[in-house]
Amino acid sequence: MSRIEQLREAAEAGGLDAFLATSDESIAYLTGFRPLQLERLFAVVVHADGGGGLVVPKLDLGQISGAPEELERVSYDASSDGLPELSGLLGGAHRVGVEEEHLIYARSSALSARGVELVPSGETIMDLRARKDAEEIEAIRRACSRIEDAYALAWRTVRVGMSERELNFRLESFLREQGASETHPHVLFGENAANPHAHPGDRVLAEGDVVCADIAACFDGYWGDLTRCATAGPPTDWARQVWALVRDAQHAAVAKCVPGETPRDVEAAEREILETRPDLGEVLHGAGHAIGLAVHEPPFLVPRVTTPLASGMIFTVEPGLYQAGLGGIRLEDDVVVREGAPEVLSTLPLELVELSP
Repeated sequence: MSRIEQLREAAEAGGLDAFLATSDESIAYLTGFRPLQLERLFAVVVHADGGGGLVVPKLDLGQISGAPEELERVSYDASSDGLPELSGLLGGAHRVGVEEEHLIYARSSALSARGVELVPSGETIMDLRARKDAEEIEAIRRACSRIEDAYALAWRTVRVGMSERELNFRLESFLREQGASETHPHVLFGENAANPHAHPGDRVLAEGDVVCADIAACFDGYWGDLTRCATAGPPTDWARQVWALVRDAQHAAVAKCVPGETPRDVEAAEREILETRPDLGEVLHGAGHAIGLAVHEPPFLVPRVTTPLASGMIFTVEPGLYQAGLGGIRLEDDVVVREGAPEVLSTLPLELVELSP
């Protein structure tokens, strides 16, 4: 069954007349075309009783030739904001499911003024996107492989005296050369690594520093996201102990990535281990997130989420411990939920790499 048909069935089951997809990732999921949104409207309409279409600016009409034939092509020029064309495509649909975290207020207001009842239904399409098919799994596996190549470059390149900014720039350039459409290398040194979202800057690598390297990139529309750690010279006792604890926590969390378990269960498995040593550092985030057409997708591996895991879901599993003034250790892999046992999509060892001076 095509993705359009699956969404049509889900819309009908949810009591909707139609579903309106407006996020880049959902449009790409349904059509194979990833728009550049900017100020222009792009949308896919799927009617529960059959029919639907893709609305794009006229200047993008030549890019949608690969979209499913079952979708009508509707374009608009600069004299329109696209809303009349979208309204025409919606036709007599009254209850329309929307991606409530994406559809902007001005457009939702305009559609409501035309008599459309907008129903928050983002989970309708996310439930489909969350369960990856074989092609999607292989795309993420390929992305992970290319990120592994970036780690090989990182470990042979970084040296004492090099700045975070320089290393991150080199990694971004390398990933772009390999064909990445988007990149997010995020490598931090020493005490900066105690803040997982610190901005890489002019901090230079010093002897004894921990290096926390989180590298994500998008290839052929799908993201890979891996984190590994190193030390400049021999690891300190703190780094060695934290790495071992985080490794054990990751193993425990990965083991929970099977159908029937929940994000809460995965998070609890790692936290139960990490919180045995509060003297070593603090737990600052959940266990991870789903990944696919977006680098961060729901469901998220946090205590408040109790949606059962299903085969084909892919999550980053990324426990970490952080100690202000010293640094942070995080280990991250992309993991497919499978019956029996989960599958890790990378082959990169979890070892704490000791860098040459």
